[in-house]
Amino acid sequence: MPATSSPAARALAHTARSSAPMLKRFLTGFTDETRTTQAPGLPNHVAWILGHCAFTMGRLAERAGGPSLPSDFFLTSTGGDGRRGTTSRFDSDAVAVGSSPTDEPSLWPTLDVCVECFDQAIETLADTIAAASDEDLADSIAWGETEYPLRDLVIRVSLHNALHAGQLSDLRRALGMTRVNR
Repeated sequence: MPATSSPAARALAHTARSSAPMLKRFLTGFTDETRTTQAPGLPNHVAWILGHCAFTMGRLAERAGGPSLPSDFFLTSTGGDGRRGTTSRFDSDAVAVGSSPTDEPSLWPTLDVCVECFDQAIETLADTIAAASDEDLADSIAWGETEYPLRDLVIRVSLHNALHAGQLSDLRRALGMTRVNR
């Protein structure tokens, strides 16, 4: 983290990093065999959640002046059908907003790769934000159908991770897994 970054930038970087353990605690007990298991009435599986959150954080880091999404994890979105993923790479079309997860393990990275990708995205976003000036944090960035100041988007994306942590909690319950008490 640069010594010249603003206190607000450091606090927002900490906010992004703090969203990781909140989500990752619900991964306890999931394996490569259950990473794409879905439950009736629930929208997403573990691999999709980790890829979707990583993709979202990666896109924000990119738009905030950070590095592009890592090519060893995501294939560039082409409006495809989301079926280009492998056990070592996500297909960005499979994790983009509006995508529908499938229980086809061969199309999804292993659990270790999913977690590594999520961790890398958290660090990339946090490092990008930590280096931002107060002026950078006030700049508006296109996001969906509107624009938001970068500082607001960091909070929004961190809360987005929390929303998906809740989905993992629901999935655990539906699959009969033990409660996580950390």
